[in-house]
Amino acid sequence: MPTSLYTHTTRVVLALSLVIITILSLVPVRGSLAVDIWDKAQHAGAYLYLTLLVWGASSPRGLTLRHAALLMAYGIGIEGAQACLPWRSFSVLDMVANASGIATGGALLGLLHAAGVPGVFPAKDKSPTGGPTHQ
Repeated sequence: MPTSLYTHTTRVVLALSLVIITILSLVPVRGSLAVDIWDKAQHAGAYLYLTLLVWGASSPRGLTLRHAALLMAYGIGIEGAQACLPWRSFSVLDMVANASGIATGGALLGLLHAAGVPGVFPAKDKSPTGGPTHQ
């Protein structure tokens, strides 16, 4: 199945977003690195955004546990890189905020699917054999 323009564009936006978030996560910061609720909200929001982009970039539309695991691995990698930088620090709370953004994105997509919004997830194969349907 050819990739739609929407899917292709979303993949480009996802790639650019990952580059930008990586850069912003590694540059020096001003001010305190103490626990800040706004910082955790930014983490959750960024990973909610990435989750929705991953969904939009997948063909056919779908969000899998593999997608969520890859996003978590990305976040853990960022935290690991921050641990090596003198101006940043490793934070388990940031990873929790990242996971909450991913979970929120998954829940939002699940709610849209449950509400019957078309195109949120691909249609399930309803053939009795579980194989492709042919007519």
